[in-house]
Amino acid sequence: MNRFNLCVGGGATRSLKAFTLAEVLITLAIIGVVAALTIPSVVTNYKNQETATRLKKAFTTIANTTNLAIADNGPISTWDVGAAASGADVERFVNKYLIPYLRITKNCGVSKNKGCWYEEEGAPYWLKGGTIGLSADNCAKFILSDGTFVVSIITARNNNKSKRVEFYIDTNGLQKPNRIGKDIFVLTYALLSDGKVVGKLSTVGSGNLKDNITVDTYGCNLEGRGSYCSALIYSSGWHIPSRKEYNEIVGNDSYSSKYPW
Repeated sequence: MNRFNLCVGGGATRSLKAFTLAEVLITLAIIGVVAALTIPSVVTNYKNQETATRLKKAFTTIANTTNLAIADNGPISTWDVGAAASGADVERFVNKYLIPYLRITKNCGVSKNKGCWYEEEGAPYWLKGGTIGLSADNCAKFILSDGTFVVSIITARNNNKSKRVEFYIDTNGLQKPNRIGKDIFVLTYALLSDGKVVGKLSTVGSGNLKDNITVDTYGCNLEGRGSYCSALIYSSGWHIPSRKEYNEIVGNDSYSSKYPW
């Protein structure tokens, strides 16, 4: 650090200190290194929190339609659910029991040419890769007022005694990666179960945090399909776990390389 003298009244001088150019450059270099190490983590954490918040908002928004739809259309047991994998039936269901109670910017029905379908060929994708298999004409699509993209399809089992509507919630719309567990999350709206009325929206997965990560096929890891990522986020208090939290949930570091975020 250099010193130089400054004349003051009465002939006195005052000694001042100043940084040399080398010291300034070294300080800037240190700040740059620290920023390079910390800013990516800060940005990632911000994006993850934004994703979790948008997912929670979409969940709450859709869940709140149930009582309103019942008030207008009667008990769920009387609703016209239609057939599984039928584009016409799911479009009719969405238009009657959901759309009137939502704030949306666009309702595309089963069309793929109105800006509600994925732009890249084959999308959306599973977390581990590979296309999900939804087609434009067997699912209804609409966009919520905040830009969240919703794709819905009717599924059924047990000779149609159990029926539900599955929602694929894309928290950033048509923007990539359009991948389950990254920006798309699966919700299920159970209507009937073995002939009994349910009428409940839920995440797909288990209440057990570890199972949501490690379960075969649908686990929230880079080797799974990622369907259970929505349940992991929900069970974590609408929070995307950090890598450290992820490892702690599993109980060891064996899944560290499979961390999806």
